[in-house]
Amino acid sequence: MKSVTFSEIERVRKGPHRPSLTSPAQRLALLLLCLVLGLPALVLAFHLIDPTAPLGYIVVPVLLGGLLPTVARTLPGRFEVTTRFSACHLVGTLDEAMERLGYTLKERGPGTVRYRMRAARWPKWQGADITVTVRDHMLEVTGPMRTLRALRGQLSC
Repeated sequence: MKSVTFSEIERVRKGPHRPSLTSPAQRLALLLLCLVLGLPALVLAFHLIDPTAPLGYIVVPVLLGGLLPTVARTLPGRFEVTTRFSACHLVGTLDEAMERLGYTLKERGPGTVRYRMRAARWPKWQGADITVTVRDHMLEVTGPMRTLRALRGQLSC
């Protein structure tokens, strides 16, 4: 598809915007540094608070809390698909790509298409639907970042 360009996938923030580091490598390095230094510090602090508590009761919750950033891939994001022709012609290709990813058409309205995951997964994430806004020469796709990365890969082939 030479006449189609894709924007970068960006996170959709619902609250006030916080300034962040510019590169993903810097964010990953900071996250790893916080995990490597912060988790042992939390275990030590909790152990000092109650030395009689079994270490498993301290380590397991701290490790589970440290794994919470891995759900960041399910956070909402968006990207844009820009075309030289009318964007409504790209919706058929989008339907096929969403079908391959395990999504079905939930609703189609004027200027909006919404897809829902076929198989019910647990836990059911709110906002796991993919919403596509169709404009003249652009599609705006919003949904979970993990699915958006897979969709972008499907569409760019």
